[in-house]
Amino acid sequence: MKKGIIRIKDKVYFEYYQLYKPDKRDLKYYHNSVRINNQLQIEYLKDKKEYEASKQLIEVKNVAKSKYSKYWFFNVIRDKFGKIEGKAVKNNQPCKAEIKGGSAKIIELTKE
Repeated sequence: MKKGIIRIKDKVYFEYYQLYKPDKRDLKYYHNSVRINNQLQIEYLKDKKEYEASKQLIEVKNVAKSKYSKYWFFNVIRDKFGKIEGKAVKNNQPCKAEIKGGSAKIIELTKE
């Protein structure tokens, strides 16, 4: 589960909170052992990949927009007339989301 904020444009997107940019110079301060350096290199590459991913917007799949409203809703329940009920999603609203396969699913809306 990742923390971030909601961005509303033509669709609803999830944006990570900015992560710390990993610095390759930090690797030289550790032991010179090959095993440790290889492990640190792997951790550095993993952190760098996650940092690069945090700069991109990810489309949210579990939201819907009502025909009768300009708002997007999360935890949607539709009745037989097509009316939508759920929690309204606002731009720049903090949330927690689960990311799978290039799309996000909002788990929880937060106030922080």
